[in-house]
Amino acid sequence: MRLFPVLVVGISIVLAACSRDPGPKGEQGPPGPAGAQGAAGPAGPAGPQGTAGAKGDKGDRGEQGDRGDKGDKGDGGGSNLRIVQSNDALSCETNETLVSVFCPGGGAADGAKCPSTPAIGLCMRKP
Repeated sequence: MRLFPVLVVGISIVLAACSRDPGPKGEQGPPGPAGAQGAAGPAGPAGPQGTAGAKGDKGDRGEQGDRGDKGDKGDGGGSNLRIVQSNDALSCETNETLVSVFCPGGGAADGAKCPSTPAIGLCMRKP
């Protein structure tokens, strides 16, 4: 039963303290420990594009690659030129044009003829 009077006195002191004016404000205590990291927020808007950087130095030459596979054989290339030789006037086929005359015996060509035989000519196929 001794406990009962002690409780009554304790409650009286607590209630008496509630009815009084508060005392002066005390000093601020030290900061508490940092809290846990929060969740990441949404991404912000994109910023303006920056200026272009300076051109870099030329790099070293790379190693030579492996040799490729051999290709398929192509069609034979047709020649558009043909050599003709004659002891008389040179002539080409109807689908060709005489483009050059050479006189190995000397002298200048006179059209499709040479002053000395033989005359050598070059005929080219018409397009």
